[in-house]
Amino acid sequence: MSAKKIQIICTSPGMRRNGIAHPASAFYDADRWSADEINAFKADPNFTVRDVADGESTTTQADFEARVTAEVDRRVQIQIDELQKSFDQAVSDKAAERITELQAKVEELETKLRASEQAATEKASTKK
Repeated sequence: MSAKKIQIICTSPGMRRNGIAHPASAFYDADRWSADEINAFKADPNFTVRDVADGESTTTQADFEARVTAEVDRRVQIQIDELQKSFDQAVSDKAAERITELQAKVEELETKLRASEQAATEKASTKK
């Protein structure tokens, strides 16, 4: 039974062989490369080709880093969302507080205005 996957390890990442630049390590389906291409890898001391055993992890460092980055991004987004919600609530609460203060001030000024108008009306009527 042939391996379902093979790993190609390149001692000089970026080196080209069989038409592509190779990373330090990559996993491929066993039928990805022809027998001649596999032999070319095996003949080159810069490459190691190995069969991957059934059940063996084929996670590369890049895969791991991509998953870690995705998880960090997810957690950061949760924090951003929570902080934004908290900020929005704080702004809303402060705005409501300030609106209440200003409404009280408007009512106070309206009361003074009515009193001044009343006094002016009374003064004008006593002069007649």
